[in-house]
Amino acid sequence: MEGIKPGPFKRIHISNLLVYVCFVLFIAVFFASCSAPSSYVQKEPAKGIYHRVKKGETFRSIARAYHIKVQDLAEVNNISNPGLIEEGSVVFIPDANQVIDDVITSVKKMDAETKAAIMADNALKAKQPLKNDNGKTVKRATEDTKSTEKKVVPPAVATENEKIAKLTPRDDVPAIESTPARKPAVEEKEDIQFDKRRFIWPVRGSVKTRFGIQPNKTYHNWIKIVSVAGTTVKAAAAGIVIFSAQLKDYGETIIVRHENSFATVYTHLKKRYVKTDQKIKKSDVIAIIGETDEAGDTYMNFEVRLHGKARNPLFSLP
Repeated sequence: MEGIKPGPFKRIHISNLLVYVCFVLFIAVFFASCSAPSSYVQKEPAKGIYHRVKKGETFRSIARAYHIKVQDLAEVNNISNPGLIEEGSVVFIPDANQVIDDVITSVKKMDAETKAAIMADNALKAKQPLKNDNGKTVKRATEDTKSTEKKVVPPAVATENEKIAKLTPRDDVPAIESTPARKPAVEEKEDIQFDKRRFIWPVRGSVKTRFGIQPNKTYHNWIKIVSVAGTTVKAAAAGIVIFSAQLKDYGETIIVRHENSFATVYTHLKKRYVKTDQKIKKSDVIAIIGETDEAGDTYMNFEVRLHGKARNPLFSLP
């Protein structure tokens, strides 16, 4: 008996279902790197350790000892001026599993290892044969050869030859590319970057909860902004709405994709005014707020993401 072939309507229905499933999976992956829903966040501590600053330690030396970028460490701890940290203060180190008791000794060891690696690289390069442009191996000039050449060649001729040598490439001696030596880690400096003009505040209000580590040792990928019920929510920058719907544990949610791989996330909204795939401009009204927290404050949560990774919004807001 010949099977029944699916009609055009059934094929279209299946196609739409696959698109929907793929989109749901995309949103799930997008939020997978977020902290867990608020009901779960309050129960589970953040992954990492707490480092108490000792005498002589600096914010940068602590970051280097734990192999974390100064920018990331500053954003997580909401520190805008690393030079102000004092002895006895506590810094949260995300994803670390062991406290380093002596940061200064650890950094000195890293510097020594870096210098040793540079010397080893230079020694290895010195042993490798030199080749000219034709691929032929040539001998390296030794100190004895150089001194002999200086004695044989008259000063006047040598001076003239030096001038010509600077202007004319030689086939028998390969051009040695000058590779800048790697600086020891101790000399490397990383400044904290602020991008205060990238976004505008999505809603008028006050920040009740900051990004990163919290007093109760939980971790937030967002800031909580408290305002008056019915206050309009504006797009922090121009972009395209890639998600606009209700999301479990996040309430009414809007995600906007911006240029340079940035995205902003607006959650716990009362009502949404934009749809998926809609182009919006900076300061366009996209929603209103109205949800209340356990303290009775009307709020919304706001996230900034770069290449999918949560960043501290306060470092990108005026």
